[in-house]
Amino acid sequence: MDNFRITALGRRFGLSRSTLLYYHRIGLLRPSGRSEADYRLYSNADCDRLARICAFREAGISLDDIAKLLDNDTPQGPILERRLREVGQAVTALKSQQRVIAGMLKTAASGPDAAGLDRTLWLELQRACGLDATALRRWHTEFECRAPAAHHAFLLRLGLSEKEATEVRMLTRNIENNTMSMHYFFELFEGLPRQGPGCEDATLQALRLLKHLPANPVVLDIGCGSGLQTLTLARELKTKILAIDNHPPLLRRLDQAARDAGLSVETQEMSMIDMPFNPEHFDLLWAEGSIFIIGLTRGLQDFRKYLKPGGYLAFTEMCWFEADPPAKIRTYLNRVYPDIRSMARICELAEEHGYALVDSFKLPTSAWWNDYYTPMLARIQALKEKNAGISEADAVYAACEEEADMHRRHCASYGYGFFVMQKQ
Repeated sequence: MDNFRITALGRRFGLSRSTLLYYHRIGLLRPSGRSEADYRLYSNADCDRLARICAFREAGISLDDIAKLLDNDTPQGPILERRLREVGQAVTALKSQQRVIAGMLKTAASGPDAAGLDRTLWLELQRACGLDATALRRWHTEFECRAPAAHHAFLLRLGLSEKEATEVRMLTRNIENNTMSMHYFFELFEGLPRQGPGCEDATLQALRLLKHLPANPVVLDIGCGSGLQTLTLARELKTKILAIDNHPPLLRRLDQAARDAGLSVETQEMSMIDMPFNPEHFDLLWAEGSIFIIGLTRGLQDFRKYLKPGGYLAFTEMCWFEADPPAKIRTYLNRVYPDIRSMARICELAEEHGYALVDSFKLPTSAWWNDYYTPMLARIQALKEKNAGISEADAVYAACEEEADMHRRHCASYGYGFFVMQKQ
């Protein structure tokens, strides 16, 4: 007869030692004997009993009822029938919640004025449907994975600002369990030279591809951040650059840098969604590391109307460099950026939306480190001392360190592509 010590038994059934000790304490599962060293020993019969306990627990039956079910003198039918009714009631409630949420989405899709759905009503409906914080996070995470542009639009219809909507999306996209506080995120990223991968050499390489750009072009830098690329555009094109972003501290940094360099840059705090510009107004739209906010498909579609005939769109986007990347990085990116595509597919998508590819190229590895990951990791170490013991801050830093480590180990599999397109 086989005998199992508590650790081996727990490993066999996927249970912790503390769980098995608790089952012992309440009399649900006692060891059949002890070893000479006084270790608990569980027999095959004990294993069979534990298998039944696990099956009942999987069915959602309480430990008190399981104890009764294991008692041969207690009829099992009434307990199982009661549990079946409870499950049926729960299924009915979930279906009701599903119908309510589907109705809310349908209503919201008709527009904010017709919907009458604001954040107060949304919160009241959540409570009425029994959606707790965990369930709501799952809902937003699934929405973000399946339809990021629709998720963003839905949040705006609730009355959230562009910045608030972006924060909700980043919370659901970037950090498991959503424990991140955006305060610590902005505290980290506001002080960096860039808020994403990029380098001056790549900006210059893309500029050299604009063979038919007119003199004194009308240029819009979308999601400019702290604006290192904006300064390069202003210097090289010798024209005024309009730069928009939804985070004022970064715009103030860019204003000061442009003044110091004597360059013509106008900044505006503005969302990239439904921009208030006339159709066919710009010769060049520039979006380094920002088109992901609106979603590539919607960005290609929406931005096109602002371009003059033959105007250029230049953007960077994360993409696969390998057809079959390792499982670890594939799983990670499917969690944090499920929209990732191959460079070839991005070019096809642009052509489907009325652009001709001028050229595309990969950003060098240095574009990820010199102005982004290296200063970010150094700043994290300083902020860890300042914010020691704050779990929300720790979650931000852990996620960013994981991102940098993933790129360090898998940079051959993915990265940023730079794409220059011309409106057809």
